[in-house]
Amino acid sequence: MIFRKIKKKVNTAGFTIMEMIVSIFIIALISGIFLVNYHGASQRSGLINVVQKAISDVKLAESYCLGTKEYDGAMPAGGWGIFFSLDSPGSYVIFADKNNNQQYDSGEADSAKGGKTIVLPNRIILDSINLGNRADIIFLPPDPTIYINGASNSAHIKFRESIANTTKTMEVNSFGLAEAVD
Repeated sequence: MIFRKIKKKVNTAGFTIMEMIVSIFIIALISGIFLVNYHGASQRSGLINVVQKAISDVKLAESYCLGTKEYDGAMPAGGWGIFFSLDSPGSYVIFADKNNNQQYDSGEADSAKGGKTIVLPNRIILDSINLGNRADIIFLPPDPTIYINGASNSAHIKFRESIANTTKTMEVNSFGLAEAVD
């Protein structure tokens, strides 16, 4: 009789426990890094959106002036403007300068008459203004003439997102051009 050696076939097509643990660890690590970066990018894009909205609102105030938009039934004597204040860092105002004093006064932003108060999203606030505690940016027709805190200045308004503590600055120059800087 011929004896044959019988080989037992071993299945090597699967993974060992150690290979599975290492693979899961690598996937978890990469996922964690992605989620951290995604959250930070989401916060930064929210801040950029707020600054772009503020820039568009500066242009809206200018278009109100050029389009002779009425406030309470008449064109405001001092034109239209936008007001930022560190006393209320969670909002800013588009207003009609009714008394032509080139600054925002209470009662000049009534939404029923044509003004607007823009509330910033949670976690985003006004952080600083290079001109002090407030910035009044006024557009006076017909050119329009621009007044920033009563003179021809440039305003730098910095917004801050509180979770990632990132900032973005909007500049409005003496020609009324608004842009994001940094």
